[in-house]
Amino acid sequence: MSKSENAKSLEERAAAAPTELHERFAQWIYEQTGVRPDTKSVQLACIFRMEFQASDDNQKALADRKAAAEAKRKKQAAEKKARLEAQLAKLQAELAKETAPVEPAEKPAAKKAAPARTRKAPVKAATPTPAEPAQAAEAPAKATAPRARTRRTAAPKTATPATK
Repeated sequence: MSKSENAKSLEERAAAAPTELHERFAQWIYEQTGVRPDTKSVQLACIFRMEFQASDDNQKALADRKAAAEAKRKKQAAEKKARLEAQLAKLQAELAKETAPVEPAEKPAAKKAAPARTRKAPVKAATPTPAEPAQAAEAPAKATAPRARTRRTAAPKTATPATK
């Protein structure tokens, strides 16, 4: 259908008198909203709504609106990604700071050879004072050499004479 035929058809349809349906629809709008619409306006809106929706101008406006919404969504996604990456970098920096090895102020002295062990009662560690708990918690446990294990064997059985 060409534009001239379509325009003529639209003009003819607009010139027609409103139908009973258009009058009832206008009355219903008034009852629902309190606004009394013109019956001819209701007729034109009913007749041309589908024509308007299919029009090139409306389709272009819908495409523009869809493109703008997609651009907005992409922008918001990029901003969210940037915020999350910044938060991740901050948390990684905090983690690196917490897990960084603590360098001692002085290098520990070389270990001396342990003297020969003698049997002594174990020495109980002194209870740290309230000012020392952090130092006591950080101090490594003293390494002690394991005790030499000895195996005790049962006494040999004595041979008994076999009795019959």
